[in-house]
Amino acid sequence: MKVSIQTLGCKVNFAEMAELGDRLARAGYTVSDSDEAADVCIINSCTVTAQADRKLRTMVHGLRRRHPKAHLILTGCHVDNPNPRVSAVPSVDVAFPNARKREIFDYVSANFAPTGEQGSTTFTRSRFFLKVQDGCNHRCTYCIVWRTRGASRSDDEMHLIERAQRAVADGYGEIVLTGVDLGAFGREHGRTLASFVRRLLAAIAPARLRLSSINANDFTPELIELTAAPRFCRHLHIPLQSGSDRVLKRMGRLYRRRDYLTLVDVLRNQSPGMAVTADVIVGFPGETEMDFADTEALAADAGLSGMHVFRYSPRAGTAAPRLGLPVDDPISRERSRRLQTQAEAQRRAYESGFIDRDLEVVWDRQLPHRVRGLSDNYITVYASARGQQLGALSRVRPLTSTVDGLLCG
Repeated sequence: MKVSIQTLGCKVNFAEMAELGDRLARAGYTVSDSDEAADVCIINSCTVTAQADRKLRTMVHGLRRRHPKAHLILTGCHVDNPNPRVSAVPSVDVAFPNARKREIFDYVSANFAPTGEQGSTTFTRSRFFLKVQDGCNHRCTYCIVWRTRGASRSDDEMHLIERAQRAVADGYGEIVLTGVDLGAFGREHGRTLASFVRRLLAAIAPARLRLSSINANDFTPELIELTAAPRFCRHLHIPLQSGSDRVLKRMGRLYRRRDYLTLVDVLRNQSPGMAVTADVIVGFPGETEMDFADTEALAADAGLSGMHVFRYSPRAGTAAPRLGLPVDDPISRERSRRLQTQAEAQRRAYESGFIDRDLEVVWDRQLPHRVRGLSDNYITVYASARGQQLGALSRVRPLTSTVDGLLCG
């Protein structure tokens, strides 16, 4: 029995599906992240933007066309979207909301016989995404995730450490902590993310540790200190959303541009060479050209080495539509294009500073004649294939730039 797992959206979704894939493989199923010859297709969805909704529908329709007899299982935030015109996807056979996502394993086990006693999975064993927290207590005016994921809640620390240690024993060279609101980890129990990170770093040696995304207002002095610890990756994804204080206030964000820039300076003093990437929204209701110019300026002043640029998308059940109409489509498209161009230039400028300098990479993909890796500071690195083991950590020295990273000799 071949099970295909398709994932859209955030790293939390990827972490959930990697865990499900491992469970199914251990139960005797052949699990793949491709849909070739699939008997069962599981799709973990995203609904953060209208584009995410369209991408999901395109994926589902394509899977149904290519595999008319396959059993399609839909889960994720799209299922929990409060707008029934959005959440309904008639092409699937069954849908599981986020609260019942863990039941998918039992559903597949009860309805489809495994291939045999020994299953398999094609998920690459290089970087293990460890989901430690779910849900969000914030009410950012543009965001529907607090409705689709529910209130913030943290997993048990001992269970998480044991899961991470098993992943390292299985050959993963990097553990990536994920959460819908990662900075809130442990808060409901009177504990902190920093104390957990300190314990986890000690427990997963020799593997390294990366944080997937954390808000600027969630950095404590202890967490800032830990960014310079051995095996803590020199990369932080700190959502920005806007460089304009006026827009940040309308979004309901809990930091301002000065807070963001000060934090980046402190982090780079603590850990020189730190890569900082961010999410940015353009076209938010009421965003002026001056507001957008503030975003361009902050991105440059912070030296962001990567940006995920999104055009604002109204979501039913959020407060932002009450703030006014989005920026006109042609204007928001142009702002998105400008910021993406800036992001690409800043990425390449940052990467060029590491040519002829040693980098630690984890090899994550075997290509026809070379191997790809990811450095601790989030630079894609390519090298000639010489038997490198996926998941292994190596030190390399890039010699030149490529379109999408650095190339070793």
